Amino acid sequence: MSVQGPQRRLLGSLNSTPPATPALRPPTNQTGPQCLEVSVPDGLFLCLGLVSVLENVLVVAAIAKNRNLHSPMYYFIGCLAASDLLVSVSNVLETAVLPLLEAGALAAPAAVVQQLDGAIDVLMCGAVVSSLCFLGAIAVDR
Repeated sequence: MSVQGPQRRLLGSLNSTPPATPALRPPTNQTGPQCLEVSVPDGLFLCLGLVSVLENVLVVAAIAKNRNLHSPMYYFIGCLAASDLLVSVSNVLETAVLPLLEAGALAAPAAVVQQLDGAIDVLMCGAVVSSLCFLGAIAVDR
């Protein structure tokens, strides 16, 4: 059975493959300004990390010593402070060790540095997830 007229045009357009289109890429901006690099001193990160460690130690100590703070909500807050303490310690550790390695004051094989970096990253990610879980528990408790 042969197809004629408008049906042939319709079937022809359905059976045809579209022409190949070139890969879409974002245009490069050759005339715009370059991205500015922000350099934050390592000492600032180290100071902020140490202040955070001190604050979280004080929160955990206050909840542990004061009997009026022995309720579920304060236990969740204490666990949140302990998780934040782990994040702060890993941040201080990384901020203190990396400049020493770069300056050559601390000699370590590359494999050890990679293992240390991986361990710090796992510690930090786990502590951040734990902090988020305790924040959720505090929200549900309230």
